[in-house]
Amino acid sequence: MANLANYRRTELSQIDPVFSQAVEKGLNGEDLAQGEVEALLSARGKEFSMLIMAADALRQKLVGDVVTYVVNRNLNFTNICECNCGFCGFSRGHGDPDAYLLTMEEVREKVREARAFGATEICVQGGVSAEIGPSYLVEIVETIRDEMPEVHIHALSPMEIDFASRQTGRPVGEILRTLIDSGLNSMPGTAAEILVDRVRNVICPNKLSAARWEEIITTSHRMGIPTTSTMMYGTIDTVADRAAHLIKLREIQEKTSGFTEFVPLPFVHGLAPISNVIAGGPSGADDLRVVAAARLTLGSKIPNIQVSWVKMGIKLAQIGLTCGANDFGGTLMEENISRSAGARHGSLIEPEAIRRIIRDLGRTPAQRDTLYGIIG
Repeated sequence: MANLANYRRTELSQIDPVFSQAVEKGLNGEDLAQGEVEALLSARGKEFSMLIMAADALRQKLVGDVVTYVVNRNLNFTNICECNCGFCGFSRGHGDPDAYLLTMEEVREKVREARAFGATEICVQGGVSAEIGPSYLVEIVETIRDEMPEVHIHALSPMEIDFASRQTGRPVGEILRTLIDSGLNSMPGTAAEILVDRVRNVICPNKLSAARWEEIITTSHRMGIPTTSTMMYGTIDTVADRAAHLIKLREIQEKTSGFTEFVPLPFVHGLAPISNVIAGGPSGADDLRVVAAARLTLGSKIPNIQVSWVKMGIKLAQIGLTCGANDFGGTLMEENISRSAGARHGSLIEPEAIRRIIRDLGRTPAQRDTLYGIIG
């Protein structure tokens, strides 16, 4: 016993005091400072084990042992895009042989498939191009609402809204009001990538700035449009950049309470244009550190943390549920963007497969709607 006590004292003496303080503050629901979040995101060895255990304990305290998922379908209306982001293998130019733009009848057919599958949500995203006007986006939302009146339409990101605003010269609020009137229910908080312009200027120089993303997100929240929040990491971003991003999301949520969830999105290394200059993308340990650090940083302010099974892979996503996450995401039905960048983990997962994955951890599966109401 004495040897065991000595071993434990030795272990604790090797723990960075900033890290220990960050864990304690996170567990107590206190806001973490930049350096403390960086300490969590830098955890290795014994600190890594402590981080995972603390995040899982906080998850259990905040949201219990239920793991949720949503039955949804993706609808990527076009792969034509002028952003040319370095991490994207999905976009095509107008003249490319495999470029496409869905017709409204094709949209209707995909909605019919979603209804037959039992989807409660349709998630709409696509490229941005001067040849695709805002009227097309409105028509998509109206077509989905007409074909399936009961479905939750989770559509368009701050990038599409920004592009429509610049195309028409209309304020963001007017664009959003038109979409609400057409049937929009909520928005994906994608196009965030890393909310540090030094990084954005390299990996997505043609996208909206971090400040513009925040402006559109907060405007959406003020208008009653809830959104998700995301972070795409693992390109040239540093631990400090990731920490700043998480703190920014927490600060926005403190002002608006409009985020429904946080979704960490590891960079998919493979077919993306910058894959030849990025050494492999984030590791599995990186992915788990981000999930756990997010739980301790965001706390009760954003209580729902989702794992991306498409980007992480099903097995690692399952492990992510023991590191602070409480949501397995959606069935998707059709996922084009991650697969085009080189993801190898499929485009559809059946609800019963999700339930088996959750039960295997000793947790309780529950189907939810987009806003985290439990369906069954």
